[in-house]
Amino acid sequence: MGCCSRCDTKVLRPERCTVLDGKLCAACTEDMELEKKIQEHEIAIEKIHTMRRALRTTMNENHDRLIPKFPPEIISHIFLQYCPPSEFVDVYDSPLYLGAVCQKWRQLAWATPNLWTSLRIAPFEKYESNLDDLPQLIKEWLERSSTLPLTIVIEDHCDWLDICLRRNDEVINTLNKHSARWRDIHFEIPAKHLHLFSGSSQGNILRRLVLSHPFPWDKVSIFSMKSKPSPTDLTLRKFDLSYVNILWDNLTVASIYNLGVDECFELIRRAPLLETLRLQLINPSSNIFTVPNTRIVHPHLHSLELSGIRTETVVAELLDSLSLPSLEQWEWTRIISSFPLDNMISFVGCCSSRLKALTISIDGLDHHQVITFLSHLSSLEFLNLRAATPTDESKFLNLLCASTQSPLFLPHLQSLEFVCGLSFSWQSLLQIFAVPRWKTLRVKINTWILHLNNDETTKLLLELVEEGIDLSIINDDKTDLLQEYKEKTAAMAA
Repeated sequence: MGCCSRCDTKVLRPERCTVLDGKLCAACTEDMELEKKIQEHEIAIEKIHTMRRALRTTMNENHDRLIPKFPPEIISHIFLQYCPPSEFVDVYDSPLYLGAVCQKWRQLAWATPNLWTSLRIAPFEKYESNLDDLPQLIKEWLERSSTLPLTIVIEDHCDWLDICLRRNDEVINTLNKHSARWRDIHFEIPAKHLHLFSGSSQGNILRRLVLSHPFPWDKVSIFSMKSKPSPTDLTLRKFDLSYVNILWDNLTVASIYNLGVDECFELIRRAPLLETLRLQLINPSSNIFTVPNTRIVHPHLHSLELSGIRTETVVAELLDSLSLPSLEQWEWTRIISSFPLDNMISFVGCCSSRLKALTISIDGLDHHQVITFLSHLSSLEFLNLRAATPTDESKFLNLLCASTQSPLFLPHLQSLEFVCGLSFSWQSLLQIFAVPRWKTLRVKINTWILHLNNDETTKLLLELVEEGIDLSIINDDKTDLLQEYKEKTAAMAA
């Protein structure tokens, strides 16, 4: 019976053959001789591999068109173009490939600190065998970055940190050793481990902090560093505000996901310099913090995004509790079908006349209510509408264009943008440019469709563009569909 290459000869042959009065039988003797030959061949093959690796290095040097032609600083710049610093540079990825080409490339890559300023550690199952090598790899990586600011991303969706800590805590010790250079930190790890990343007492330059809790049912620990950071950009995903120990005075950008509405209000209170606020999937109050009885006046907040909020009362509570005199941009991507018109009108009434850009989805809404709301936005310059069904956009455009009979309706509008799906009522676009004061309006359609149909409407739209109308139709591939149509018809005519 034959055996595969994975068979172990020690298993197949008894440790002590006693078939012939304590002497090895002929089969066992021959098997041992074959085993010795296999070992000799394996040693010889390894020597050949070693020689071949050295030969490949020489081959790479002989055929290298980079090192001999350019000075080191130019090559370093080329290396940086190949793998620019990014928050998604994996610990087993980009810069290491450069060092695998040849010794000279490796020396130059290792001596280019900017290549090593970003580090992403996310060793899932395919990296489990490399966990023992991880501490040394991270140590060398960070040493090559010299004294430059660092972007560190740590992701753990399978609790590999537990495995790592049971083997060795050197990874965390090494990262803490370099905490004075942390500038951009993303921790998407079980919150029970956050207390381990406390840094050192040397001070820090942390400016962007992302905390995401992949296991919200698990134990939580406070994120607190020995030298308290003062970030300007904060993102919290399923991570309660009460577990974040930072200085709030310099915070200008905040993104909050899946937290209670009371935590949103508390963040606004704590961050007096806040300029941009993104609130997504906000839940009813967690009763951790006090919900305001009067509007919170925030003088610096100029950009607000509300998206994915499923509860109408939460939307109303947010709109009724904020006064933003500097608001310039407002995005509301809805899940709920209702349109809290009175709350929205009251909200914009508590803002200044500086609101210039509005993004809103109109699917399923009462279009007359939306038009009524838009009539209160006399300062609006940029309107972005999102519609998944062509009937919505067609009916809405009819009302929109009809409303322009009043000179007080959107008098300063400069740009109209639609984000739609696989279909659009192209015929309804023509009426926009029939409005005298909108002939200079910049109109952009973002769509999923691949090509425009060869029909009369497409020809009319192209004629408008050739006459100077500012219209563009762009798909997900960033293709200008009108320009593509023009080139195709010209090619067919030729």
